[in-house]
Amino acid sequence: VNLDVTRAAQAHGLYYAPDPSSQTICTIGGNVAFNSGGAHCLKYGMTTNHVLGLKAVLATGEVVQFGGRSREQIGPDEVGLFCGSEGLFGVAYEIALRLLPKAESFHTVLVGYRSLEEAGNAVGVVIDSGLLPGAMEIMDALAIEAAEAAVACGYPKGAEAVLIVELEGAAEKVAVEREKLDAILAETGAFATRVAVDDADRMSIWKGRKSAFSAVGRLSPDFIVQDGVVPRSRLGGALRRIDQMSTETGIRVANVFHAGDGNLHPLILYNGREESSLEAAEALAGRILKMCIGMGGSIT
Repeated sequence: VNLDVTRAAQAHGLYYAPDPSSQTICTIGGNVAFNSGGAHCLKYGMTTNHVLGLKAVLATGEVVQFGGRSREQIGPDEVGLFCGSEGLFGVAYEIALRLLPKAESFHTVLVGYRSLEEAGNAVGVVIDSGLLPGAMEIMDALAIEAAEAAVACGYPKGAEAVLIVELEGAAEKVAVEREKLDAILAETGAFATRVAVDDADRMSIWKGRKSAFSAVGRLSPDFIVQDGVVPRSRLGGALRRIDQMSTETGIRVANVFHAGDGNLHPLILYNGREESSLEAAEALAGRILKMCIGMGGSIT
């Protein structure tokens, strides 16, 4: 399981970067199959960037090895080809992972906004400043409601959206960057700011985000999760349009996603026992994905 690898690495002062929302239950083999990312993919990339080599069984039954344990590889990027193949090429049974030194210092900020669009616009402002946070995540009011009910994460009351930004790295560098980040966020229209005072507080902030997907099940008996991406410069507009489509159709949509790379994960809530509710939810999901493409993004 991904989280087991993360914890084992931490015991040696190391860090495994890919951390999908399903980190507590997803396996490394599954992460390789889908080339999973996570909250920290903005700075560290996807699973493929952290696999040195693997052994796999192909559909023909042939056992093969791609890559190795060295960071220096020659020849075609067979590991990169295999990662994200979703089982089409075969099944990996042994995987050598790339671990990083654990960051010396963290600065984790949770910012509350009165509108989802404001939170989306703040992402572009931070990136345009030249800062490269380890992670940037957004949750809307529905996702916040679900997370609070599940794990009591203490997010600001009355927020239509929260933005989590985390800087990490050498202590001296983080100390300089945090002043710049805090000044930038103060000008983005936020009404509440929470800075993690210690590691326990940092984990509390992240617990709400990590729990959000499963917690949404408290709000609706069924939901559809979609996966699209838009340019960061258009993130605020995309979120405004999703909110408008939700209002037009009367179908609730929860948003919780990796804001740093514009990767949207709208959760369309519905009740499968109600006639035509699934069809209506699927139609809305399709409209959202078409919107992503129309804004210069893609379906991921």
